[in-house]
Amino acid sequence: METVFSPRQQELVERIDELVFSSLSKRAAELDQRGEFPDADFRDLHREGLLLSTLPRKDGGLGFGFDGDDPLSYFLIIERLAMGNPSTAHCFQVHSNAAQIVRAFGSDEQVARFLAPTREHGRLLVGAGSEPGGGRGGTVARPVRGGLSITGVKHYATNASRSDWLTVHVRNEQTNLLETVVVHRESAGLDIDEVFWNPAGMRACVSPLLTFKECFVPDDCVLARPGAFLTEHWLGKINFGFTANYLGTLQAMFQWTVDYMRQRGQVDTQVYQMYVGEIRAKIDAARLLYYHAVNLARQDMVQGLLKSNEAKYLAVDCLQRFKEIAGQLVGSTAFFRSFPLERMMRDMDVHSLHRRHHFGAVMVGQAELGLPFELAHS
Repeated sequence: METVFSPRQQELVERIDELVFSSLSKRAAELDQRGEFPDADFRDLHREGLLLSTLPRKDGGLGFGFDGDDPLSYFLIIERLAMGNPSTAHCFQVHSNAAQIVRAFGSDEQVARFLAPTREHGRLLVGAGSEPGGGRGGTVARPVRGGLSITGVKHYATNASRSDWLTVHVRNEQTNLLETVVVHRESAGLDIDEVFWNPAGMRACVSPLLTFKECFVPDDCVLARPGAFLTEHWLGKINFGFTANYLGTLQAMFQWTVDYMRQRGQVDTQVYQMYVGEIRAKIDAARLLYYHAVNLARQDMVQGLLKSNEAKYLAVDCLQRFKEIAGQLVGSTAFFRSFPLERMMRDMDVHSLHRRHHFGAVMVGQAELGLPFELAHS
């Protein structure tokens, strides 16, 4: 598989793997048990200079964003981080996508101001779009003198408890367009509820509830080009990172299972061999299609996003198949909390519900049949 990478990408993979296996994976169980944010992981990522990776080089980044020269490297970071802790991988993804959006819609002054806490102290950004009930239009921005007044609720606001600046997508009640604003955590009228986050899986991926009550956002914290978040397919672009997380977690679970079987001497049964071969083939197929989708998006974003939905479907399908057969391969003892398998399976039970399994397949089917399709539902 690694032959599909350039030498620089292979070097990056090895660098992330060293970080994952020397520290991140060793912290994951305790973070999960306590439901704590992976602060030490992000101190490591900040020290390694990876928290600005999706910004252009002119902004001090590594050029791994969608408009950069090597977007695949961004997703390789997510994939490899997920092998140690899917929660850390997702927190990194949310921050990195928010940084891309600030760069895409913001001025040079705004990019410098909003990314300064990251550059100097390793603080993270938030990308708050989803709302209770699955909507994105309930939180509204009312134009007032000198800015906007925000009222509404956002949930799954990953990183909000570790952020100075929060990017929030809100509907302008005057124009009905989706605005992207950047809100300081100490703004009057903003409440960040960290206790809200208490899921069965992805417990270290602390994602508070945000409540806005006439929260004033000055004009210099409103990003340009209202409506572009949807018209430029940012929901679909964000979708890419979820698949990388699934693939990384799958590889970790699969490798642990194979190692466990070898240690117990359970490798001579042909049915077990068939199951192992089946999952290996499914993971590799999904990964190769995924890498192809990332590269295709550089030439044709719409086609790349469609292919990414195919890859996401395959990855989730493989996750579900792995869950069906894993117990038969390793037995019930392997699901004790002293082993990482049950934690990662709980993580994927929660995380793989992103936008539901069928949305991507429906979109691909619509495109194949020549019917209209909406990438904003990615």
